[in-house]
Amino acid sequence: MTRRQRVMAALNHEEPDRVPMDLGGSLASTMVGEAYPALRQALGLPAHEHADARRYASLADIEDDVREALDVDIVHGPQACGAGGTKEVISDDTFIDEWGVRWHKPPGGHYYVERAPFQDEATVQAVERYDWMEPKDMVMLDGVAETLRKLRKETDYAVTLEIRGRVLSLGQFLRGFENFMVDLAMNESFVQALFERTTQIQIAVNDIVFREIGDLVDIVYTSDDLGGQNGPQIGPDCFKRLLKPHFNKIWAHARVSTKAKLMHHCCGSCYAFIGDFIQLGVQAINPLQVSAAYMDTAKLKSEFGKRMAFWGGIDTQSIMPRGSAEDVRQEVKRRIHDMAPGGGYILSAVHNLQPEVPPANIIALFEAGKEFGRYPIAV
Repeated sequence: MTRRQRVMAALNHEEPDRVPMDLGGSLASTMVGEAYPALRQALGLPAHEHADARRYASLADIEDDVREALDVDIVHGPQACGAGGTKEVISDDTFIDEWGVRWHKPPGGHYYVERAPFQDEATVQAVERYDWMEPKDMVMLDGVAETLRKLRKETDYAVTLEIRGRVLSLGQFLRGFENFMVDLAMNESFVQALFERTTQIQIAVNDIVFREIGDLVDIVYTSDDLGGQNGPQIGPDCFKRLLKPHFNKIWAHARVSTKAKLMHHCCGSCYAFIGDFIQLGVQAINPLQVSAAYMDTAKLKSEFGKRMAFWGGIDTQSIMPRGSAEDVRQEVKRRIHDMAPGGGYILSAVHNLQPEVPPANIIALFEAGKEFGRYPIAV
């Protein structure tokens, strides 16, 4: 079986020859750049400085020799749109993105919202007079189609591509996290106006991308974190009334614009929304944050496994950074036991691997995936 066939079989809820595995196939299933040289060294590959795949997250650009050494099955296409686009670079650690949000990264930290465009005024009028960037200026398509054709012709990896699809988090970025959560409860006219405008822009951006890439990718995905550690960020009623109609518009457009599978990235406890995701046509969910509330893998498989594929599941809060290689091996064994029967599972870590994760644990993850992931599953 080729890698691409293996991934697509799993996403079709069929049993391939083994469980597909991923490192770098999405912007939430890779590793930060600082951790990358040590992994290369542990794999016996020439060490060198990492190349950032995305400015805003300092993610490593996973290279072919690492993919081959770990026997992973998925490769990410070049950035065409999505978080990390830059409107203005202020300094090495501060930039303004294409939405007008100012981001800053303190020493040793991650980027956070330093200045939100609507933090001082949250009105319908403010949305209407805001200087929104034109959708055509929010895409970066030079060489994208050529690179995707090369990946399809010269490799057998399943190819992914990020598209636009934020609803809640884009409001949080544009208004400020605390302010926007209050707005959801007390300022519905502003929320609706903001969602209508940002959804319209994102669909227009995606339309430009889809016209360029056609069917050159196997999986497209959106990203929006609706869950927290102990439960969802918002209640089901709020989701259905304010957010679901906009996800529906974005995902419906994607479904008619490409034959690629549709995946959605949603961190935290997203159990409450999985039924809605399925209803709206999402076919896979990532990163399967098993340490969050209500995210038991056996329960998720039993309840949703015939309709939703799961991507991730290897704990990065405790097992990967602080466990032994044997702990990692047992974690992989458990998740494969719960999620792999009948297909519908792609093995990867829960979100991006950080510098404190020992390279031996990363290698153990993928070695265990090959050991326990052969079909028929016998663990």
